[in-house]
Amino acid sequence: MLAFYRALQQALEENRAAVAARILQVSPELRGFLQPGARKLYCFSGPGVGELGDKETEEIIASQAEEVLKARKPQLVHVPLGKGWVDVFLEPVLPEPHLLILGGGHVGQKVATLAKEVGYRVTVVDDRPEFANRQLFPQADEVICESFASALDKILIDPSTYIVIVTRGHRHDYYCLRRVISSPAAYIGMIGSSRKVKGIMEGLAAEGVPRERLARVHAPIGLDIGAETPAEIAVSILAEIIQVYRQGEQVKSG
Repeated sequence: MLAFYRALQQALEENRAAVAARILQVSPELRGFLQPGARKLYCFSGPGVGELGDKETEEIIASQAEEVLKARKPQLVHVPLGKGWVDVFLEPVLPEPHLLILGGGHVGQKVATLAKEVGYRVTVVDDRPEFANRQLFPQADEVICESFASALDKILIDPSTYIVIVTRGHRHDYYCLRRVISSPAAYIGMIGSSRKVKGIMEGLAAEGVPRERLARVHAPIGLDIGAETPAEIAVSILAEIIQVYRQGEQVKSG
């Protein structure tokens, strides 16, 4: 039990996403190997800590942990197990939302500034020193001047990550989207005209990316407010991110 609380404290101190699970009730048939009060911390940047007492239960809860983080709300889960059942309470450990901006151009610069104003942790990636530096992004938490491939190999993307793809060209946008589309990110948005977006989506579909994954991408990015300037486009992008952050992905079709 002490290991559980140490891991929970570490997740909070290191700003890492996790879900704390606790068994509340167990049917009489299962009390021989499941006990009320058992706890497990599901982590997204390493192995979990603790045990619920049953591997099948732990796997079922693991499959729901990501959704609990995205919803940002605790959830009581009723799990049927053979002839019995178990009730498990899931509570998200919510880190500071992380905005990952892929592309350090004019739009990326404006998005970074606005995002810090509303309390996001901001990481910027660009492979050009003239667009990935502290002069352009003085408020960003991290500025990475590397290839997108190298940077994405190192960056942890979890359900508290919001990704904005605003690179300098079609090829880089395509690569970045392909790399992150299967990630557990809460939001993925890509800039571009409807024609460009259609071409990229068709290319990814031809590579075998499932349609449901393509459908979760916000592209063209941002709320439709008639934005034209980089600053206006940044407002539309951040407004859409805040909408997803506060209301969940259902807003996309709602």
